[in-house]
Amino acid sequence: MRIFLLISITLLAKICFGQDSTTAVYINDAVKKIEARLSTDIMEKKDTSIFDAWDTLQRGAFLSVHTEFFTDPATMLLDKIVEKSLYKKTTTELTVYFLGNQPILFSNKQWEGSTVRYDFAIYYMSDNPVFIVKRKQLSGTPDSDSYLKWCYDLRREYFGIVSEYNQTFAKAKFKSR
Repeated sequence: MRIFLLISITLLAKICFGQDSTTAVYINDAVKKIEARLSTDIMEKKDTSIFDAWDTLQRGAFLSVHTEFFTDPATMLLDKIVEKSLYKKTTTELTVYFLGNQPILFSNKQWEGSTVRYDFAIYYMSDNPVFIVKRKQLSGTPDSDSYLKWCYDLRREYFGIVSEYNQTFAKAKFKSR
């Protein structure tokens, strides 16, 4: 009986040690569901090049930003945004997952050449941070409010693209009559 109890406690400790907060587990399940249906999502892409203000000829180093927006065609709600940027030798990849048009997971990874500088994720529920994972030793804690604002800025950018498409399609439909 003692052996059975000892084995049970050991297994439970191992299971509990690997668990995040309950909300983070729920969010991870939601992210898995989003990833499973991502191949059927509507994807919009946007590429941007940003030059320094003083570089009027646009010949110097520039920030290249590639953004992909994924929308669930069944609900027409935003599922995921991936933004990859490159400036000189610095590469940044941001990923935001949405549930009901609210951010639930923000992930940031940044490399300087081949060296990872930042690697963390912030879990949100009802616009409040519920769990932060730092996969790279960072000093301090990421500012979850600033990153939440960034999530909503990206979402607003997406709504702007959708609005432009809607206006274009409405004009095309009107002209065809």
